[in-house]
Parts: sequence; C-alpha cells; structure tokens
Amino acid sequence: MFSNQVSAISHSQSDQPSPLQTTNSQSETRCEYCRRKWKKILLTSLTTVLMMTICVIVPIIMAKKHSDLLVTVARRTTTASVTTTTATTTTTTTATTTTATTATTTFTKGWTTAAKLNINRNRHTATVLQNGKVLITGGYGYKGALHECELYDPSTDRWTLVANMSVARQYHTASLLANGLVLINGGVSSDGALSSAELYDVSANTWINTRSMIHHRSEHTATVLQSGKVLVAGGFNHKGEYLDTAELYDPETGVWTATQNMICSRVDHQASLLTNGTVLITGGLGLCSIGMSQKTNELYDSVAHAWIRTNDMNFDRIDHTATVLQDGGVLVTGGRDLVGWMWNSTELFNPFTNQWTTTRIMNAPRFAHSATLLPNGKVFVVGGQPDRSLNSAELHDPSTGAWAVTDNMKQRRPYHTASLLTSGQVLVVGGFMVSLAEITEVYYSEM
Repeated sequence: MFSNQVSAISHSQSDQPSPLQTTNSQSETRCEYCRRKWKKILLTSLTTVLMMTICVIVPIIMAKKHSDLLVTVARRTTTASVTTTTATTTTTTTATTTTATTATTTFTKGWTTAAKLNINRNRHTATVLQNGKVLITGGYGYKGALHECELYDPSTDRWTLVANMSVARQYHTASLLANGLVLINGGVSSDGALSSAELYDVSANTWINTRSMIHHRSEHTATVLQSGKVLVAGGFNHKGEYLDTAELYDPETGVWTATQNMICSRVDHQASLLTNGTVLITGGLGLCSIGMSQKTNELYDSVAHAWIRTNDMNFDRIDHTATVLQDGGVLVTGGRDLVGWMWNSTELFNPFTNQWTTTRIMNAPRFAHSATLLPNGKVFVVGGQPDRSLNSAELHDPSTGAWAVTDNMKQRRPYHTASLLTSGQVLVVGGFMVSLAEITEVYYSEM
C-alpha cells in the first residue's frame, strides 16, 4: 500500500515540470495568449476599420446615387417644364392669332364716319397724293362754285384748309403728275366754262399758274398717259356746245398741243387708260356722224396720236363708270340714257378682241355713282341715284361675275368722290346729300 502511494507520489512528481520547465511553459502560454489577443485585437480593429469604411463609403455611394437620381429627375422635370412651357406658348400664340383675326374681321370691314369737311361740296375732285394724303379741290357749295381746297390726312383723320385756287371751279379735272404736282384744268365758274389751268405744289402749299388750254371746257376727261403727258378730251365749251376736240399737256414744257379730234363729241363720258397704253373713251352725251354717241366708243393711240372707232356697248350710257380690272379688261356699270332710263346693267370690254360682253346686273340701278378697284381685285360701287339719292354699296367679283350687297353708307350720295387710300380703305367725300353734307366716310375693305 505504502509502495503504491510512493509510486503514485513518484509518478505525480515525475509528471510535474521542473521549475525551469514550468517557467518556459508559462512564457510560451503567455506568448500564445498575447498572439491570440493581438490577433483578436487586430481582427477587431480591421473589422472596425472595415465597418467604419463601409459606414462611410456606403452613405457616400448612396448619396451620390441619390444625387444622380435627383439630377436625372431634375433634368426630366426641366424637360417636362420646357415642353409644358412650349405648349403653353403655342397655345397662347394661337389664341392671340385667333383674337387678332377676329378683331380684323370685326373692325376692318364696313363703314365708319371720318372727320367732317370744312366746306360741304359736290362735283369736286379728289386726288391721292404721293404722300398718301388726299387733296380736295373746288366743287359746288352753298355759295356756288368753290375755289377753296382742303387736305385730308388719313393718319390723323383730319381735314385742313389749304391755299385756294386762283379761280373757283366745278366740273373740272385733277391729274397727279409724275413730279408730284397736281394739274387742275377747265371746269365751270360763274362766268361759264374755263380754259385756265393751274398746278398745286403740296410741299409749298401754293398754286402755280400754267398755260391755259386751247379750248374752254367742262365735264371733260383728263388722262395721264404712260409718257407722263395729259390727254384732255370732250366736254362743254363756254357756248354750251359739245366738244369733239382733244389736246395734250406736257408737264416738262407747260405747253398744250392740239391732237386729232375724236370721232364723236362727248360730255359726261369716261376715259380709261388701258394696259397697252391706249385710252378707251366710252359713252357720254353728244353727236357723231352716225348719230348719237351714248353707246359708241373709241380708242386713242398715243403713239400715232389718232382716234380709232371700236365696237359699241350694248346700252346707251351717260354718267356711268368704267374701271380697268387687274386682267386688263374694263368693267362698265350703270348710267342713264338720253330719255332718262337708269341702268343696273354692266358689261365688260376685252381690249384684245375689242368685244363687249354683258355680265350680271347690279342690285340697284344707278348713275352719278363711283366705282373703285380694290387691292383684292374686286370693284366697289357706291351711291349714285336713280329716282333719288342712294346710300347703298355693292361689290363685284370679276372671278365669278357676281355682285354682293355690302353695308350701306350713313349718307345718300350722288356726284361724290371715292378715293382708294394707301391703306386699302376707300374714302368717300361730298356729293348731293339731304343733310350733314360735310360728313365723310371710310370703307374698310377685305384686303
């Protein structure tokens, strides 16, 4: 038993290390522990750093992605905004255009009252000057034949009295020359038919006397030729006789020269400058070697200075109108015959064939009316009289031959003037009126 104990003790002692062995073993244990500890610390630190890095980098990446997303959204929003703005602008523009068109239709078609004349008158002249203003000369007023003149400014709607002519006259003519001066000649005063002529200088507001015509004449025609000279034809002389004489005025010399006489004597006829340079004389009251002249016509050749008989119209016409159309044809409207019958008939002259063709009738018979060629090619007929003065107006469309009634004037007017302004509007002045004779009116046409 004892031996077993000794053996056990001996074995136990042999199992325990010696002091040196114990120290080395403990040192190794510590080193292993330290290694493990530092390894753990290092791993923990690395883990911490990694986590911190992740915590820092991930938000940055997320922030960047969020920022890119915001930029993309912003770009999309901006694009959408631009598109919306564009659409809105387009809609606004369309609306504005529609409004403007409506306003144009509402305010630019029909009659409006213009400023009053300073002196009421009829059988006067109206000339649209190169500056767009309108010169009114002479005519007949309450005191008889007038020498007073006035100027209309469309931009201010104002009439201004200007210098008086040297002679009072009615039934005279006015011609705008190439140099800007206005030639006034003939007419009737208290002394009868006149041969005198004068020139108006608008820049100086003065009248300049020029040489008198060879013949006294009133109710004649005056036509500015392509050469710049002025052809004066027909009319009454101071004895009340019908004239078949014609003469030419040269603005460069101020001289009147007699040209070949017309085939017929004529008063209250019409003269139209054709596109080929010839002058067509239509109708009027007078005599021919073959009889009366109311439906006869003749052409003046400005090169040969000769008159050529052409085909007759279908109706006798005195105090009618003759308008050169854009295609070169001539539209003749209304008038009366010697007995007093008044026409609503119209007819067309073809200068290439010298033939007359009747076309559709007007809505009202009329003479002493006016006819104005509008910029759109239509012919605007106004006023006149059959058995009484008219305030009606109508439009002729050459492309269809149709007549269309338009708005009435505020006043009834025969023996008035109608002037096409540079704006395309038509200014109607004077005429025989029951009342308010100073009133002028402007017609706003379709352009």
